[in-house]
Amino acid sequence: MSSLRKTILTVVLLALAVLPLAGCGDTNSQSTFDANSGAHPADWLPLGHTVAAEDHLETCTECHGGDLAGGISKVPCAQCHLGNNEAVHPLQWGSYAYALHANYVKLNGTASCAEAACHGTALEGVPGSGPSCTACHLGGPTSKHPQLWDTNITLHMGYVAQNGTAACQNALCHGAALQGVFLSGPSCNACHQF
Repeated sequence: MSSLRKTILTVVLLALAVLPLAGCGDTNSQSTFDANSGAHPADWLPLGHTVAAEDHLETCTECHGGDLAGGISKVPCAQCHLGNNEAVHPLQWGSYAYALHANYVKLNGTASCAEAACHGTALEGVPGSGPSCTACHLGGPTSKHPQLWDTNITLHMGYVAQNGTAACQNALCHGAALQGVFLSGPSCNACHQF
């Protein structure tokens, strides 16, 4: 092979090696990210974000930084995730969020939970995210039960008579078999004999 052919072949191979580094610069017609506004689509939170973060967290680093502390977007994951970039609540809550969130709410108020992506702006719950506060707080977001139960036991009896014990039987309140739940509702057998 002549030296001219070797030189041409070398230049062509070098050009082919460098070509992918140049990129094309065209927009991705399948992308749901609006590069012009610098924001995600309107329906991004919570479900779109959750699915994307669970499936491809590494794609978030381009805008939110390698450590997810804000990057060029200036929006750190910890702005919403109270424990770390992948936690919904503080790490110390662990599986006891049902019981340990009370002190957080006392210190920060229910407004800290009233986010469109968390428990909803009116604490009515968000599909694919935080439940309605009234799913557990029967008397409203700041009550364990209807407010007067602590001073009027007949209201408690009336509620159970009308709704049955099934309304109290769950893993977060009085337990699936009414045996009580650690850091939450006591065993119903402490007062009632079944």
